Amino acid sequence: MKYALVLVNIKGLGVKTFSYLIGDDIKDVIQIGQAVLVPFGRQGLINAFVVGFSDYISGDFKVKKINKILDETPLFSIKYLKLLEWVANYYCTDFVTVLNAALPMKLIEKNAKVELSVEPIVNNTEDSRITKRQKEILTILKERGKSSLIEFEEIAKTSRATMKKLAELGFVKIQEEYIYRNPLSIFKDTVTEPLFELQGEQITAYEGIKSKLKSQNPILLHGVTASGKTEVYFKLIKDVIDSGKNVLFLAPEIALASQLTKRLAKKFGIKDVAIWHSSISDGEKYDVWQRLYKNEIRILAGARSAVFAPLQNIGLIIIDEEHEGAYKQTNPAPRYDARVVAKRLAQFHQAPLLLGSATPDVSTYYYASNNNNLFEMHKRYNDAPFAKPQVINMQEHGKAAYRNIISKPLQTEISETLERGQQVILLMNRRGYSTYTQCKACGTVIECPDCSIPMIWHSSIKQLKCHYCNKEMSFPEFCPQCGSDALSTSGVGTQKIEVLIKELFPDAQVARIDSDILMKKNAHIELLAKFQKGEIDILVGTQMIAKGLDNPNVTLVGVLSADSGFNVPDYRASERGFQLLTQVAGRAGRGDFKGKVLFQTYNPDYYAFQNAKTQNYKKFFETEIKSREEFDYPPFSQIIRLILSSENNYRAEKSAMEIALRLNTMTEKFGFSEYLETLGPTPCVIEKLNGFYRFQILIKNKLSQKGHDFITKFLNKITIPKDIRMAVDVDPLDIL
Repeated sequence: MKYALVLVNIKGLGVKTFSYLIGDDIKDVIQIGQAVLVPFGRQGLINAFVVGFSDYISGDFKVKKINKILDETPLFSIKYLKLLEWVANYYCTDFVTVLNAALPMKLIEKNAKVELSVEPIVNNTEDSRITKRQKEILTILKERGKSSLIEFEEIAKTSRATMKKLAELGFVKIQEEYIYRNPLSIFKDTVTEPLFELQGEQITAYEGIKSKLKSQNPILLHGVTASGKTEVYFKLIKDVIDSGKNVLFLAPEIALASQLTKRLAKKFGIKDVAIWHSSISDGEKYDVWQRLYKNEIRILAGARSAVFAPLQNIGLIIIDEEHEGAYKQTNPAPRYDARVVAKRLAQFHQAPLLLGSATPDVSTYYYASNNNNLFEMHKRYNDAPFAKPQVINMQEHGKAAYRNIISKPLQTEISETLERGQQVILLMNRRGYSTYTQCKACGTVIECPDCSIPMIWHSSIKQLKCHYCNKEMSFPEFCPQCGSDALSTSGVGTQKIEVLIKELFPDAQVARIDSDILMKKNAHIELLAKFQKGEIDILVGTQMIAKGLDNPNVTLVGVLSADSGFNVPDYRASERGFQLLTQVAGRAGRGDFKGKVLFQTYNPDYYAFQNAKTQNYKKFFETEIKSREEFDYPPFSQIIRLILSSENNYRAEKSAMEIALRLNTMTEKFGFSEYLETLGPTPCVIEKLNGFYRFQILIKNKLSQKGHDFITKFLNKITIPKDIRMAVDVDPLDIL
């Protein structure tokens, strides 16, 4: 090939691809995935990646030549690029956008860390050329062996000049070393321990899954909370790595991925385990990437972005808590779902995909049961009893509740739990202090100036904050509508619950975990470690605490607004509400002590709430799947959502109407109207976001891949005006 297509990261322009001429000096060694040096305008020589080749270029211009190959070892493969190309096609976005999401751009900057090391090369210290002090230094070095030069100078209390002199005399060797920045260094003192012996239902599930490992369809392990699914995963992992293959293990959130990685390090050793998520540093990502591509890592754990890490020789992919929405990237593009990408990745490697959950996604359960790939565990490990939820009807208990929020029965249970020396989890699935600020004179709610949603009061930073665009503003002195000073905050978030609990139980150690605390690296790991050690009595949090926590001393779980998840205008609202309540109830009574769960609600009779109270997934599924089939929602169709937005409300609506009309015309022309149903356009539930007015078109695709291809071709032919933005969301997480 004559030209190489290279990927560069340009300040101010983002990630772009350009064609460069391949010189005769490198034509026999250049490969996809290599880092190269290329000339780029006024920026001079910059680093880039080779992502493709061609014999021709479009346009009449002089093509510059690649300066040199920086590293002959590729950092990714053709197979890897094919996966990214599939992602771009499936999610109706361009290839470069997917590359930008998948590749850490610090790789281009050659982000290796180099450090000087020192080691003894002559054992004889009885040499007349060296002093007594130099002999002492050599003796220390001989005892320690190869060391970091900086660290050794501090330990031996010597200088760089002395060490250089010893090197000149031939007694020591000083050289540059690449340092592996291990994000698991916080677990460096972890002692490995043997796997637990499987019991009862665990053995049945393990044997059943093993018999299906050649299946091309995903396998589902549906096990109730605390049934021991993780131990089944670990036994399967051991089988895979013993066979010489590697494992990708995904968790829905960073906090859970960190916990999971610590457990994996305990079972399989820190050397063979790595972690990957958005909060590890660029340097750590660079080093982990290098080790993954060189096949030096056996088990990679991480959040959704880990699905793009270059793990080699995959023999098994596990997705725990597979029902979680955190696996879907909602913004920016590509709006990929790690579960969907993992399914394709498994096919590329001819490896099984194992999904696990106590409350599986309705579509996952439907497909697994229809494909005979469903395995279930109905009992808790060691037959531990379930914590039976108790309903507190706030229509009756609300007035007597502390600040109308924390009911008397919940206060009593917290007090008794603390007296027994046990721990409490309180769920409030909304962060911040209050949910809105309202003028008592005219009723105006203070909204974000750029988004059509209320600003949330955060007492910790003394600011009103928008949870969509992160805009912050001071608390207004007067109502912007009527000028009154009768402004007050209402509603409840995690910060307020934390404050109220501290008022009620001043002697208790209370902590809060939500996305606000994730700003500090490893803060969640430190906080959860304290909770595990019993240094925290009451943990207040959002849905982050509803899954994955396995603390045997937690005997009480309180949900402060149990029906809030059901009150969202979205077809998945009942499913999400049921999943959240069932999952958080499973945090109680996982040890030797009986657990209790209290749901505070104003709507105790709703069907999904009743199923959550009895933790009856099967009954919930049977009701929900009938509703989905009646209205042609997944799994009976694929949803594709088009969002048209503009700073001008009329222009956004007009563009959405034109596209909907053209789409309906095309589907009628090809006879697809019955199978490609178009709903809308309608204003989005959140009509304005980041200063843009939004209208949506929902497409129900009942033609599977054929319908997806039809819609993709249609979208590729659309020309969007410059003042209009169009977002395509395939398999949207919500329709807000």
